[in-house]
Amino acid sequence: MTRRHFVADNAEAIERGLAGYCALHADRLALQTDPRYVLRAVPATDKVALLSGGGSGHEPLHVGFVGTGMLDAAVPGEVFSSPSAAQVRAATLAADHGRGVLHIVKNYTGDVINFRLAAEACRAAGVDVATVVVDDDVPSAVRGSVPGRRGTVATVVVEKICGAAAEAGLGLSELATLGQRVVDRARSVGVALTAGTSYSSDDSAFTLAEGKLEFGVGIHGERGTDRITAEDLPSLVRRCLDLLAADLADTGGIVGPQLLLVNGLGATTSLELSAVYGEVAAQLADRGVELVRAVVDDLVTSLDMRGVSLTLVRLDDELLRWWDAPCDAPAWRPADARPGVAPRPAPAVTPTSTAGQESHRVDPRVARWVEGILGVIAAHADELGELDRRAGDGDFGDNLRTVAQRCRVTAADGNPLHRLAEACSSIGGTSGPMLAVWFSGIARHLGGAVIGASDLADGLQAGTDAVRELGGAAPGDRTMVDAMVPAVDAARRAAGQPEATQYLVLEAARMGAEAAAASTADLVARRGRASYVGEAARGTADPGAVAISLFLAAGADAWS
Repeated sequence: MTRRHFVADNAEAIERGLAGYCALHADRLALQTDPRYVLRAVPATDKVALLSGGGSGHEPLHVGFVGTGMLDAAVPGEVFSSPSAAQVRAATLAADHGRGVLHIVKNYTGDVINFRLAAEACRAAGVDVATVVVDDDVPSAVRGSVPGRRGTVATVVVEKICGAAAEAGLGLSELATLGQRVVDRARSVGVALTAGTSYSSDDSAFTLAEGKLEFGVGIHGERGTDRITAEDLPSLVRRCLDLLAADLADTGGIVGPQLLLVNGLGATTSLELSAVYGEVAAQLADRGVELVRAVVDDLVTSLDMRGVSLTLVRLDDELLRWWDAPCDAPAWRPADARPGVAPRPAPAVTPTSTAGQESHRVDPRVARWVEGILGVIAAHADELGELDRRAGDGDFGDNLRTVAQRCRVTAADGNPLHRLAEACSSIGGTSGPMLAVWFSGIARHLGGAVIGASDLADGLQAGTDAVRELGGAAPGDRTMVDAMVPAVDAARRAAGQPEATQYLVLEAARMGAEAAAASTADLVARRGRASYVGEAARGTADPGAVAISLFLAAGADAWS
């Protein structure tokens, strides 16, 4: 097979790529590696700090936009997976200089959850935090729905306009209001000819038949909302502009002074991007639209996806003034080649772990359960990743492997389920925090030297309640909750029987979860990234629900 990448896997791409980029721009960027985030090399003072972040694979977003006039800090997660709450918390505390921090968050479930958890932790530590959630991607959902539209290229516009305003001294609440104004005026749509390919496997996120085009693609490698016959450039541009105009119908369509961003998704040539710009500009002129500013560049990519997205933002005099303000971020304008030097380290901020620290002896079968879960991950990560690729973005298997690696490193003493939860919380994304709170909830009832059947049922209930509170999912939404709730119900019934044993409780939970996980193949997702591909995910079981059934099977084995 022809090799597609110069690195062996996602981890190497992120580690080497970030180190090299920050070395090239060492006068402006400082890399912190544990936890991972990037700050300005020369911190600003007496201003509100701006922080954004998200999955790697979208470069130059977000690290390329750290600098005077834009961000103070950026937090890169794993490929196509949000940073963990611990990363965001550490970066927020490091970036704050006494006037608070504005989080600029793309509307993906994992990003929203982890930034929310980090903001709550920072407020508890005395740092004022406000949040702007960007949801500009028109095809992905009706605006205001749950989980809502994806956040894409308008994120850069919020970072630029709020960054300039922050340099001028605006306060935190003023910046949050300004950022929301930009979001309300921004609309985007993306199309692709080929999907991006993972550094770890060289597999494409989706494949297209000859003469077809993915319309409405996201930036995490998701399939489009529609698969259409490929059109010539004028027809495709007209289709995109008609969609944006229809979505803006309540405010008169595409009217007023407009900012246009023609964004390459990673593998589209500069000539093609320029051709797209020329056609868009001509059609906007035909529609009587005043185009006052434009950017044509790779701003928010999706690995090596061969595609393009269009973003329109209606400007007024104030927004135009902030847009035109000076900016010195590495990716904002072409940078001169710079000698490679070692990245300047940023001040480290080490979060305090909140995991349980039991000193007494825990039932050894809890450790056997955790060992069984790690074995399940080793045996089924590829299968779960393939399920996720069909229904979402394909990062689930890789994230579980990372959990297994980090759990082996940290599994020292105390309750092993807390160690497992801690490893889950470090990976970010959506699945990371969900599994972390599930395992933590279970662990609270499994901390004794002797664990009864009712303790197991209580633990599963507590973990499931915590997941539902954090993510807001319900049965039928096509998430891991679809397996958790039937597992709890079955465990409760088994625990109430006179002959109840720990094995019978977990085996009943496993059977309930397994049947429910299989039935998710018939559901259309209402939560998580699978919700963005709609009917395209039908026929594929939810990978999170399948994982829960496998983890419960490992528990039954531990108590058999």
